[in-house]
Amino acid sequence: MSKNILVTGATGNLGSVVVKKLQQQGYHIIATTRKEKTQDGIDFFQCELDQESSVKTCFDQIRSKYDQLHATVMLAGGFGMGNIRESNEPDLDKMFQMNFKTAYFTAQQSILWMNETGGGKLIFTGAKPALEGGGAAVLPYALSKNAVVKLAEAINEDDQNKNIQASVIVPSIIDTPPNREAMPDANFADWVTPEEIADQIEFLILDLSKPLRDTVLKIYKNS
Repeated sequence: MSKNILVTGATGNLGSVVVKKLQQQGYHIIATTRKEKTQDGIDFFQCELDQESSVKTCFDQIRSKYDQLHATVMLAGGFGMGNIRESNEPDLDKMFQMNFKTAYFTAQQSILWMNETGGGKLIFTGAKPALEGGGAAVLPYALSKNAVVKLAEAINEDDQNKNIQASVIVPSIIDTPPNREAMPDANFADWVTPEEIADQIEFLILDLSKPLRDTVLKIYKNS
Protein backbone atom coordinates (compact mmCIF):
# COMPACT_ATOMS: atom_id res chain seq x y z
CA MET A 1 0.00 0.00 0.00
CA SER A 2 1.32 3.44 -0.93
CA LYS A 3 2.06 5.54 2.15
CA ASN A 4 0.21 8.83 2.56
CA ILE A 5 2.37 11.94 3.00
CA LEU A 6 0.85 15.34 3.73
CA VAL A 7 2.88 18.29 2.42
CA THR A 8 2.19 21.93 3.23
CA GLY A 9 3.72 24.51 0.95
CA ALA A 10 3.65 21.89 -1.80
CA THR A 11 3.43 24.35 -4.68
CA GLY A 12 6.37 26.55 -3.65
CA ASN A 13 9.90 26.53 -5.04
CA LEU A 14 10.98 23.94 -2.47
CA GLY A 15 7.68 22.15 -2.06
CA SER A 16 7.23 21.32 -5.74
CA VAL A 17 10.66 19.64 -5.81
CA VAL A 18 9.97 17.72 -2.61
CA VAL A 19 6.63 16.51 -3.94
CA LYS A 20 8.23 15.35 -7.19
CA LYS A 21 10.90 13.43 -5.25
CA LEU A 22 8.37 11.73 -2.98
CA GLN A 23 6.15 10.82 -5.90
CA GLN A 24 9.12 9.22 -7.65
CA GLN A 25 9.60 7.07 -4.55
CA GLY A 26 6.01 5.86 -4.71
CA TYR A 27 4.43 7.93 -1.94
CA HIS A 28 0.88 9.25 -2.26
CA ILE A 29 0.85 13.04 -1.81
CA ILE A 30 -1.84 14.96 0.03
CA ALA A 31 -1.34 18.72 -0.04
CA THR A 32 -2.90 21.86 1.35
CA THR A 33 -3.62 24.93 -0.74
CA ARG A 34 -5.16 28.33 -0.04
CA LYS A 35 -6.89 28.51 -3.44
CA GLU A 36 -8.53 25.68 -5.33
CA LYS A 37 -5.93 23.78 -7.31
CA THR A 38 -5.61 20.57 -9.26
CA GLN A 39 -2.51 18.67 -10.32
CA ASP A 40 -2.05 15.10 -11.48
CA GLY A 41 -1.00 12.79 -8.69
CA ILE A 42 -1.68 15.25 -5.84
CA ASP A 43 -4.83 15.38 -3.73
CA PHE A 44 -5.30 19.05 -2.75
CA PHE A 45 -7.39 20.31 0.16
CA GLN A 46 -8.11 24.00 0.69
CA CYS A 47 -6.90 25.31 4.03
CA GLU A 48 -5.77 28.46 5.84
CA LEU A 49 -2.89 26.92 7.77
CA ASP A 50 -2.55 29.80 10.24
CA GLN A 51 -6.16 29.42 11.40
CA GLU A 52 -6.91 26.65 13.88
CA SER A 53 -10.50 26.10 12.81
CA SER A 54 -9.58 25.93 9.12
CA VAL A 55 -6.86 23.36 9.76
CA LYS A 56 -9.24 21.23 11.81
CA THR A 57 -11.87 21.35 9.07
CA CYS A 58 -9.26 20.47 6.46
CA PHE A 59 -8.08 17.47 8.46
CA ASP A 60 -11.66 16.31 8.97
CA GLN A 61 -12.01 16.28 5.19
CA ILE A 62 -8.74 14.41 4.69
CA ARG A 63 -9.58 11.88 7.38
CA SER A 64 -12.93 11.17 5.75
CA LYS A 65 -11.04 10.05 2.64
CA TYR A 66 -7.92 8.35 4.05
CA ASP A 67 -7.47 5.73 6.75
CA GLN A 68 -3.97 6.74 7.80
CA LEU A 69 -1.43 9.54 7.63
CA HIS A 70 2.13 8.23 7.63
CA ALA A 71 4.10 11.49 7.59
CA THR A 72 3.59 15.24 7.49
CA VAL A 73 6.13 17.53 5.83
CA MET A 74 5.65 21.16 6.84
CA LEU A 75 7.23 23.48 4.26
CA ALA A 76 4.76 26.36 4.41
CA GLY A 77 6.22 29.58 5.77
CA GLY A 78 7.76 32.89 4.90
CA PHE A 79 10.76 35.14 5.30
CA GLY A 80 11.16 38.71 6.46
CA MET A 81 13.97 41.15 7.19
CA GLY A 82 14.11 43.35 10.27
CA ASN A 83 16.29 43.86 13.34
CA ILE A 84 15.04 44.78 16.80
CA ARG A 85 15.21 48.52 16.01
CA GLU A 86 13.33 48.33 12.72
CA SER A 87 10.78 45.55 13.21
CA ASN A 88 7.38 46.16 14.73
CA GLU A 89 4.43 44.22 16.09
CA PRO A 90 2.94 43.44 12.64
CA ASP A 91 6.33 42.10 11.52
CA LEU A 92 6.50 39.84 14.57
CA ASP A 93 2.91 38.69 14.20
CA LYS A 94 3.40 37.97 10.50
CA MET A 95 6.46 35.78 11.01
CA PHE A 96 4.89 33.79 13.85
CA GLN A 97 1.69 33.45 11.88
CA MET A 98 3.44 32.22 8.73
CA ASN A 99 6.10 30.04 10.32
CA PHE A 100 4.99 28.95 13.78
CA LYS A 101 1.19 28.87 13.71
CA THR A 102 1.09 27.01 10.41
CA ALA A 103 3.43 24.36 11.82
CA TYR A 104 1.71 24.18 15.21
CA PHE A 105 -1.83 23.66 13.95
CA THR A 106 -0.74 21.19 11.26
CA ALA A 107 1.33 19.19 13.75
CA GLN A 108 -1.49 19.24 16.27
CA GLN A 109 -4.01 17.69 13.91
CA SER A 110 -1.44 15.25 12.54
CA ILE A 111 -0.63 14.04 16.05
CA LEU A 112 -4.29 13.56 16.97
CA TRP A 113 -4.70 11.36 13.89
CA MET A 114 -1.39 9.52 14.16
CA ASN A 115 -2.04 8.65 17.79
CA GLU A 116 -5.09 6.69 16.62
CA THR A 117 -3.33 4.83 13.82
CA GLY A 118 0.06 3.71 15.12
CA GLY A 119 2.20 6.82 14.81
CA GLY A 120 4.06 8.61 12.06
CA LYS A 121 6.70 11.22 11.31
CA LEU A 122 6.57 14.99 11.45
CA ILE A 123 9.13 17.00 9.51
CA PHE A 124 9.40 20.70 10.29
CA THR A 125 11.40 23.40 8.51
CA GLY A 126 13.83 25.43 10.58
CA ALA A 127 16.41 28.03 9.56
CA LYS A 128 20.14 28.44 10.14
CA PRO A 129 19.83 31.85 11.91
CA ALA A 130 17.55 30.22 14.47
CA LEU A 131 20.28 27.75 15.48
CA GLU A 132 23.68 29.20 14.66
CA GLY A 133 23.32 32.90 15.37
CA GLY A 134 23.34 35.61 12.74
CA GLY A 135 19.67 36.29 13.22
CA ALA A 136 19.94 39.90 14.35
CA ALA A 137 19.03 41.28 10.91
CA VAL A 138 16.07 38.90 10.55
CA LEU A 139 14.99 38.78 14.18
CA PRO A 140 11.23 38.09 13.95
CA TYR A 141 11.93 35.42 11.34
CA ALA A 142 14.70 33.80 13.41
CA LEU A 143 12.55 33.82 16.55
CA SER A 144 9.62 32.20 14.76
CA LYS A 145 11.86 29.46 13.37
CA ASN A 146 13.46 28.91 16.77
CA ALA A 147 9.97 28.36 18.14
CA VAL A 148 9.44 25.68 15.49
CA VAL A 149 12.59 23.86 16.66
CA LYS A 150 11.36 24.02 20.26
CA LEU A 151 7.98 22.69 19.16
CA ALA A 152 9.62 19.63 17.62
CA GLU A 153 11.63 19.05 20.79
CA ALA A 154 8.49 19.24 22.93
CA ILE A 155 6.67 16.75 20.69
CA ASN A 156 9.50 14.24 21.07
CA GLU A 157 9.54 14.71 24.85
CA ASP A 158 5.82 14.02 25.20
CA ASP A 159 5.30 10.39 26.17
CA GLN A 160 1.63 10.58 25.20
CA ASN A 161 2.61 10.82 21.55
CA LYS A 162 2.54 7.20 20.43
CA ASN A 163 5.40 6.33 18.09
CA ILE A 164 5.44 9.85 16.68
CA GLN A 165 8.84 11.23 15.75
CA ALA A 166 9.52 14.88 15.00
CA SER A 167 12.48 16.06 12.94
CA VAL A 168 13.60 19.48 11.76
CA ILE A 169 15.38 20.16 8.50
CA VAL A 170 17.50 23.29 8.77
CA PRO A 171 18.66 24.66 5.42
CA SER A 172 20.86 27.68 4.88
CA ILE A 173 20.21 29.76 1.76
CA ILE A 174 18.13 27.78 -0.74
CA ASP A 175 18.90 28.14 -4.43
CA THR A 176 15.58 29.44 -5.73
CA PRO A 177 14.73 32.06 -8.38
CA PRO A 178 13.59 34.63 -5.77
CA ASN A 179 16.84 34.25 -3.79
CA ARG A 180 18.91 34.60 -6.95
CA GLU A 181 17.02 37.75 -7.84
CA ALA A 182 17.48 39.18 -4.34
CA MET A 183 21.20 38.33 -4.19
CA PRO A 184 22.45 38.42 -7.80
CA ASP A 185 26.12 38.77 -6.84
CA ALA A 186 26.20 35.69 -4.59
CA ASN A 187 27.96 32.44 -5.45
CA PHE A 188 24.95 30.27 -6.15
CA ALA A 189 27.09 27.12 -6.02
CA ASP A 190 27.42 27.65 -2.26
CA TRP A 191 23.69 27.47 -1.74
CA VAL A 192 21.60 24.39 -0.96
CA THR A 193 19.45 23.19 -3.84
CA PRO A 194 15.83 22.14 -3.38
CA GLU A 195 16.82 18.72 -4.75
CA GLU A 196 19.38 18.25 -1.96
CA ILE A 197 16.78 19.14 0.65
CA ALA A 198 14.25 16.81 -0.97
CA ASP A 199 16.76 13.96 -0.75
CA GLN A 200 17.17 14.52 2.99
CA ILE A 201 13.43 14.69 3.58
CA GLU A 202 12.97 11.44 1.70
CA PHE A 203 15.70 9.92 3.87
CA LEU A 204 13.87 10.97 7.03
CA ILE A 205 10.64 9.27 6.01
CA LEU A 206 12.18 6.33 4.14
CA ASP A 207 11.80 3.96 7.07
CA LEU A 208 8.75 5.06 9.02
CA SER A 209 9.49 2.53 11.77
CA LYS A 210 13.02 3.83 12.42
CA PRO A 211 13.18 5.85 15.67
CA LEU A 212 14.77 9.19 14.83
CA ARG A 213 14.34 11.18 18.01
CA ASP A 214 15.65 14.71 18.57
CA THR A 215 16.72 14.95 14.96
CA VAL A 216 17.88 18.31 13.64
CA LEU A 217 19.23 17.83 10.16
CA LYS A 218 21.47 20.72 9.13
CA ILE A 219 21.74 21.27 5.37
CA TYR A 220 24.14 24.19 5.06
CA LYS A 221 26.52 23.37 2.17
CA ASN A 222 28.80 26.47 1.95
CA SER A 223 26.36 29.18 2.93
